[in-house]
Amino acid sequence: MKSITLSVLTCLIYVFSYSQSKDVFIEVTFKSGEFAGTYMFKPEKGNYLSQINLEYFDRYSNLNASKLVAENGLQIHYINRTFMGEASEGQHDAKRFTEGCGHLNFIDLNNTKPYKKADSDFIECGKTTITSVTPWKDGIVKKRRVVSGNFSDTVEFEFTMDDGSKKTETVDVIINFKANESRR
Repeated sequence: MKSITLSVLTCLIYVFSYSQSKDVFIEVTFKSGEFAGTYMFKPEKGNYLSQINLEYFDRYSNLNASKLVAENGLQIHYINRTFMGEASEGQHDAKRFTEGCGHLNFIDLNNTKPYKKADSDFIECGKTTITSVTPWKDGIVKKRRVVSGNFSDTVEFEFTMDDGSKKTETVDVIINFKANESRR
């Protein structure tokens, strides 16, 4: 029984350590506004919910990430951005939905800002450029690869302030990313 438990534990450790490439990131540059500047967001060590992924569904791809933290404590609670087709080097048109082509949400975890959260939609929906794609590697359950790229867009923020009031702001952003993609 101990050998089975040890084997299962070893397999789980391998899966969790391999499941998220250690060098994935999302870099966001805000041209102006509340967040003006450039921030590097990476998955939080030890938090399996903190991850950056690229998924392919029904003729479009979705870059998505959650619970990413920058050095200054700013946390991307959730980000997603969709584009047409499978991730391949070159430019891809954005996939539009009713509220734009994705979302970018922040939470003030350290309670150092006058807002509780900042929700936004990508509204310009420009092209996404894929700059590199690694070859697929076979894993235990899924094939995996790493996809890098960037896009520029405009986000329309709605801040929920500490007192419950709302504030809006529209800002241009540049986003660079390196994400994991996996398939069964």
